Amino acid sequence: MKHWIKDKVAIITGGASGIGQAIAKEAAAHGAIVVIADINEEMGKNTVRSIVENGGTAFFYSTDVTNKASIASMLAKAENAGPIKYLANSAGLQTYGTVDTTTEEVWDKTMDVNLKSMFLVTQQVLPKIRENHGGSIVNISSVQAMRCQKNVLAYATSKGAVVAMTRSMGLDHAAEGIYINCICPGSIRTPMLEYGAAQHGSLEEVLKEWGSHHPIGRIGTPEEIAKTAMFLWSPDSNFIVGQAIVADGGLGSVIL
Repeated sequence: MKHWIKDKVAIITGGASGIGQAIAKEAAAHGAIVVIADINEEMGKNTVRSIVENGGTAFFYSTDVTNKASIASMLAKAENAGPIKYLANSAGLQTYGTVDTTTEEVWDKTMDVNLKSMFLVTQQVLPKIRENHGGSIVNISSVQAMRCQKNVLAYATSKGAVVAMTRSMGLDHAAEGIYINCICPGSIRTPMLEYGAAQHGSLEEVLKEWGSHHPIGRIGTPEEIAKTAMFLWSPDSNFIVGQAIVADGGLGSVIL
């Protein structure tokens, strides 16, 4: 058991599915008190049920991470569970379009969910971590913050901004013992990736083809990103500040 996280509260936005769900399960397996903050009530409660059935402790609070009042309501409940020490900002959505085809509505929604939510949640959670003598925050960005495919203008822009925001936050709060970094995953088999792949043909065939572009020869799993998050939450990573950790199976190093 990793003593550093046992009986400490870890809040995971977007924890009902995908990478967030994997982080929630990994944290619970190491003894954390997991708080899942997500707008999807059915999937969130199913994730909590799975964690509890496996001996963990978890709570689900329906949360609109783009709304300050909704975040405050979640946080008030989370405080009752124990000392808040860890946060994973993993709520996000994938959108498509070029500068010609992206509507203002899509642009604003992408920025609200993928970027502004991290600002709003961190703004409220960070003081609680400070009160509890420090901890760690992990933001989920994307390899597309650094390398980009076509037709993802708003998405890539939002993820690039997450890297810059993380760098600024990390520098501002490292001296307080609050360590803030982000992860830039490559292709990870999540419901969001499967949705995108299904738009291009047979799901399994497309995922296999996408995996072949990674030097490792496959796409990644949410569990692999969750383990990276655990490292960045742990005291073993305390000399890492404001960094974008690329976990992409070598994808970003390929010369096409």
